[in-house]
Amino acid sequence: MRYYYHPGSPSCRKVTAVLDLLGVDAERHIVDLPRGEQLQPAFLAINPNGKVPALVDGERAIWESNAIIIHLAENAGSDLWPADERRLEILKWMFWEQGHLMYAAGIPFFERVLKAAIGLGPADEKRVAEALSSFRRLSKVLDGQLASRSFLVGDALTLADLAAAGNFSYAELGGLPVGEFENVSRWLAELDKIPAWRDSAPPPFGG
Repeated sequence: MRYYYHPGSPSCRKVTAVLDLLGVDAERHIVDLPRGEQLQPAFLAINPNGKVPALVDGERAIWESNAIIIHLAENAGSDLWPADERRLEILKWMFWEQGHLMYAAGIPFFERVLKAAIGLGPADEKRVAEALSSFRRLSKVLDGQLASRSFLVGDALTLADLAAAGNFSYAELGGLPVGEFENVSRWLAELDKIPAWRDSAPPPFGG
């Protein structure tokens, strides 16, 4: 099994954490994103979208972070992907994360930090304001879900938590108002007590 990733990617963070939680032995290959390695023919043969993460398991190339972690957890028979009616609830939150939260959380970081780092000019603060408005609305939904439970789907860690939490990896740099949401803050603190999750955090930006 070969895992292609970049340690600074929130989408890769969830895959790295699942690999470590499950103790899966995979060859790890860092893709040099700043130098455009993801757009070279060798990598495009694995993921034609030119994005990380990607996983090669035998003859199968799997891309999209949530598909990868489902594949890993199902193959391991892990409780992160329980074989019961909770799967539908987990999928609901994973689709919600990809369709909504990822953009609301990612745009402020891109505009305020990444654009300057890669020479794309100043932040579009109008776009940031729109994203933060969406982030607050979505975080209110997340906060409500966590009001009466420790994790997103009941009181046990599942793939839903790891999928959603990756989007908070650059919360401070992006200026995300996480502190406004008590239950979300508690949930993130609990996740940080899990070594595999804590250790998968992106390195300091630029490091």
